[in-house]
Amino acid sequence: MDNKHINITLALAKQVYEELICLASLAELERCEFGSGPKRERIEELLKKFNASVNSIQRTLSEHVSDLSEAPILSVPVAHRAFYNEVVVPHGKCLQRAYFEITGMGMLVDILDDPTYQKPKPLTLNAMSWALERWSDMLDEDESIDWYDRGFNINSAQELVGMPWFQPDEWLQNLKFLHPVLVDRPPEVMRDHVRYRLTEIYRAFTYGLWMSAVALSRSLVEFTLKTNATRLSISTTYVGENGSKEEKSLKRLGEEVANILPALAAPIEIVRETGNRILHPKKQNVIAFPDVMRAETLDCILATRLIVETLYSEIPPAK
Repeated sequence: MDNKHINITLALAKQVYEELICLASLAELERCEFGSGPKRERIEELLKKFNASVNSIQRTLSEHVSDLSEAPILSVPVAHRAFYNEVVVPHGKCLQRAYFEITGMGMLVDILDDPTYQKPKPLTLNAMSWALERWSDMLDEDESIDWYDRGFNINSAQELVGMPWFQPDEWLQNLKFLHPVLVDRPPEVMRDHVRYRLTEIYRAFTYGLWMSAVALSRSLVEFTLKTNATRLSISTTYVGENGSKEEKSLKRLGEEVANILPALAAPIEIVRETGNRILHPKKQNVIAFPDVMRAETLDCILATRLIVETLYSEIPPAK
């Protein structure tokens, strides 16, 4: 269902965008230069449709990530994946701002801002704590036993919610940073353990387990490079000094992949360097500040996502 909906929405957004840029260039739209008369009216109508499409796309992607029972992977056609990565990601918010400006709702553009790393107010935690406390206070001992027999352990729930690590508001905030992996081949091309690792990476980030997320990302990237090396005519081994076959290091394999797919050079290095600081820490490289750890972990996950998306999708022929 997610795949069908996202594909339809991306197709509609692409159609709207193509008509938009026939009326005004992307630069003009981002500068909110709309012209006048019928042209402006049509641009406003198209921006409205594009804004609705982008909201629907982001909502679908967020819902797919929120369902952590499934691997965060969606299969979309090549053209739709390219449109999302080349238009929606880099220019979507600017075009949405243009919609607010052309309709006179410029004061609302702040709602387009990305989530921040600032610690959120414990609104969800407070609601849960207050609800459980009020429920408990309303019950006498016999009623508490009755609810327990019916499958509700209110006291245990209160203890859980009171744990210092129970931070649902932060978990919800972390989820907003994540989007699924988009591939243009059937998701089945990924082996089960790749899908499991992706799920675990997203779970670890959601629950603030930064080092686990980074270590898993590095492991997944190394496996992804080795698994897809043959598609790039790259060997994963070399002949060592004693004549025996040796496995290439992540650094060497990454450099060879990047020679063929230069766009992966920086992402591979981000994952390798971040992973090394976690798995092989040196005193001068240890980062202990939670906000910094979260930002660095997110960069690592975004790089991992790009590597996995690229290598498990159709690889463009060398130019």
